[in-house]
Amino acid sequence: MADVQSMLSSVIGAGKTHVHKIGADEIRGFIEDQPGIEGAVEVTVVGDGGEVGASSGTVLFDATFDAGEGDVTRELVLRHAPVSDKRLFFEYDLSRQFEVQRALHGTDVPVPEPLWLDADGRWLGTPGYVMARVHGRGQHPAAFIQGPIAEASPADREEMLNKVMAALVAIHKTDIKARGLENFVMNAPGIVPLERCINWYWQTWHWVHLPEFERLVPVRNWLLDHLPEGEPELMHGDSTLQNYFFDGTRLAAVLDWEMSTLGRAETDLALQCVSNRIFAAPPDSGILQPPSEEEWLAMYAAAGGRPLRDFDYFKKFAAYMILVAVSALQRNMTEADREAQAPLLAPCWQLVES
Repeated sequence: MADVQSMLSSVIGAGKTHVHKIGADEIRGFIEDQPGIEGAVEVTVVGDGGEVGASSGTVLFDATFDAGEGDVTRELVLRHAPVSDKRLFFEYDLSRQFEVQRALHGTDVPVPEPLWLDADGRWLGTPGYVMARVHGRGQHPAAFIQGPIAEASPADREEMLNKVMAALVAIHKTDIKARGLENFVMNAPGIVPLERCINWYWQTWHWVHLPEFERLVPVRNWLLDHLPEGEPELMHGDSTLQNYFFDGTRLAAVLDWEMSTLGRAETDLALQCVSNRIFAAPPDSGILQPPSEEEWLAMYAAAGGRPLRDFDYFKKFAAYMILVAVSALQRNMTEADREAQAPLLAPCWQLVES
């Protein structure tokens, strides 16, 4: 199991070593220039996001400021874009993340309160936004091997997974028109949202252009040629368990909204099922196994999720997403490191080429 854990940690770490370092002075100037902020602001940086958020930079800080009712001190987080070509995705739009968090804040989807957006990097030197800091523990990508879910008692684990499903159902049932998200699509060619999403990932694959480039061409063509019908609904887009922060058995927050878009609910469930499969311990290892696909989808239905359709298609799409994302991280690695991690991606290649 150490092999799976070390491979995943090195993949995540590859995306965390090339981010722009933003200090207290830049953050202070950004907050002081926001509407409603009066006088000087004090900022104390207290850490970074560790292994959370491989696609972006994260700064944890405390800020004392007057928003018109006297000084208050708040625990906050700055999430910001990388500034070099070592970034994960070809396009990285913090404004979209801020938009969807603002739309969902105060609903049944627990998201940190978004406060201020620097859309073009005027103050911070790179685009970023500030949100409230949430206390809890994130999951390891191999969530059933280590981390809060793996460590929980069977009863607590069941409660935690049920809360993951409840959050997913709430995301998928979001009234996109009432929340101002009816045009929340990826910036990529296409007529329907799912087509745009496929092509958004393809832009990154084309940009990364690793030796395996041609291997994914027929996969993308098949996905585009077999687009399933369905009404657009909000999806998280990065629904793997590592983006669910728990405080005990309380779901404190759903994080990392950079891949969120209109699409189909099946994408989020398929991404979880495929991730559960490829990041699980061998069945004969004696280590905790994730629920089966049938059990996973039954939990979603029990939480109030609608009946799922075209699930084999969406599992292939999920594997395509994972291949692009992990390969993009691997471009920051040596060829030897990439080859050592080939077993991690082998199940995804098998799924998309089947």
